[in-house]
This record gives sequence, C-alpha cells and structure tokens, in this order.
Amino acid sequence: MQDKIQLLEQLKTTNFEALDCRLWVVKKNSRGGQNTYRTLYAAIDGLDADLKNTLKSFFIGNQNSIEPINGLSEYQALTAELDEDRALVDGKDDTDFSTIIEKIEEGADNEPVIEINSFNNAWALVFEFSGAGNKFYAFSKVKGGWNLKSARTAKNWVFNEGQFKKVEAENIFSFRNAIDFVAYGNDVFIRDKANYELGLNIREGLEAKRDLLADALAEQGIVASVDGLKVAIGTNKTLLRRLVAIEQTRFFEDQVFIEEMKTVIAEHEFDLEENESGQFIIDENNVDLFLKLVNDKRFISLIKKQMVDADVVEVVE
Repeated sequence: MQDKIQLLEQLKTTNFEALDCRLWVVKKNSRGGQNTYRTLYAAIDGLDADLKNTLKSFFIGNQNSIEPINGLSEYQALTAELDEDRALVDGKDDTDFSTIIEKIEEGADNEPVIEINSFNNAWALVFEFSGAGNKFYAFSKVKGGWNLKSARTAKNWVFNEGQFKKVEAENIFSFRNAIDFVAYGNDVFIRDKANYELGLNIREGLEAKRDLLADALAEQGIVASVDGLKVAIGTNKTLLRRLVAIEQTRFFEDQVFIEEMKTVIAEHEFDLEENESGQFIIDENNVDLFLKLVNDKRFISLIKKQMVDADVVEVVE
C-alpha cells in the first residue's frame, strides 16, 4: 500500500489546469449476463475549467465540502463506508472500467455526439484528462440513465437580475458535478464505493468468485455439498460479499482454525450441523451464520458482554 500512497502524493502535485480534457458519453447494454459498452465523444465548450477543477477537488479537496484524500485502503468485497478524507484503491482490470477505457482509446473510431438525443440512455460520463505524460479517466455515474423525453417534462428556470427566466429543457443535459472514481495507470482511486460497484459489474464478478470459492471450501472438506452452498448463497449480494471475503482471510485453509470454529459452535449451540465426516451441512437457513464464522466475524463485546457480528473490523494494535 505504501507505493499507492506515494503515487497518490505524486498525483496531488499535478498541474491540473494544464491538462487537456475530453468528455465521453458511455452507453451500456446487458444481454445474457454480459455487458457491452459504447463510448461517444462529446465536444465541450466552456466546461474545461470546471471539469479540471472537479478532478483537482477529487484528489486535494476544495473549500466547500470535499475533503482531500489523506488515506487509502485496499478495496475489498466487505469494506466499511468511506471516511470523507479516505479513498479506496483497486486494480483497473478487476472491473469493466478497463473495457470502457479500451473503447475510449479507439479514438476517432468512436461516434461523436451531434444531436441532444444522442445522450438518450446515457449510463455514465467519463472525463479524459491528459498532458505532461499523465492520463486520468474520471467516472461519473448518470443516475437512472438520462432520457430526453423525461427531461422535456421538467420545468427549468434560472433566476437572474431579479427575475425568473425559462430555460428550454431540450437544450439541457444535467449531470453531477462529481467524480466517483479515477483510473490512473493500472490503479483506480475510489471516493464513492456504491457508484463504483453499481457502475462496474461488481455483482457478476462476485457470482463468478462464488463458484470458485465454494469449490475451494469443498476441496478442503469443510462443506458437505458444494451445490448446496452455491444454491444457499444464490445471487444475494450480502452473502456473495461474505463468501468472497474468505479470499482475503483464507482462514478456511487453516485446519486448526476450523477445529476451533467447531468447538465454538458446540459451546454456544449454534445451529450449524455436521455430517458423519465432520463437514458442515449448509442450507439457506444457516449459510449466513456459516459465512460469518468462517470469516471470524462474531465477537463478544468488551463492555456489554453481548455477542455481536461485524463484517468490517480493525485490529487494535
């Protein structure tokens, strides 16, 4: 992580005002569990300064409401909500963002936005910043997907010089003046975890890992039925996260840990049965408990002496 922190400090010194900026409209199509993307180039007039300032604020904050990034944590399936001055860091190739960037890098092969209705069903905006050997790709999710028809039903007014003036809706494309995450090289810096996961196919990645990790638990002789475990987890995102978390802890590979886990289950009479071979029988009623225990996420509180579950914990030094 130290190398990521050093990179972050280097990026904070960027002369953001000197960067060139381009705007890309991203459209997404999902079919058969697979996502494909189109990227359209949109000319911008007068937005450069605002967009560069938004990128600068992403890293070093501003005087209004955005704190500078003062700390980094590795992105994991189970990650606590972000503090205002902390970001997550992940690998660019771990999500669909790398596919979107590849489409953008096709350059002139992408269609330009000429008419306002080309923005219909816009799924996200990507701001491309380049200059002095640097290249940033900043992602901003379009909430709900923009649609010209719904925009025309809105009443848009501005207040100027003591009076309201109507603004023609068909000439307006509204987007958030905020960046959710930024790719630089092979790293992605994340300030909005929810939009990062919503935007980049996280659920399908979790489902793919579900099958691999369920097989790994079966190979270790921990569960009686690998299919039973997969069915019990299904596509529930919370359960998928808890399963994928074992990839980081890997406690399931430690036989001593598993034996101690069985001792705790017996002492507290947890409803988690074993078969004659000592393998856990997992179903939809006990899968949540199993995943919490195999990740060592059940504790006794020091003060109230209550048993509690916590998906995200920090070791006290």
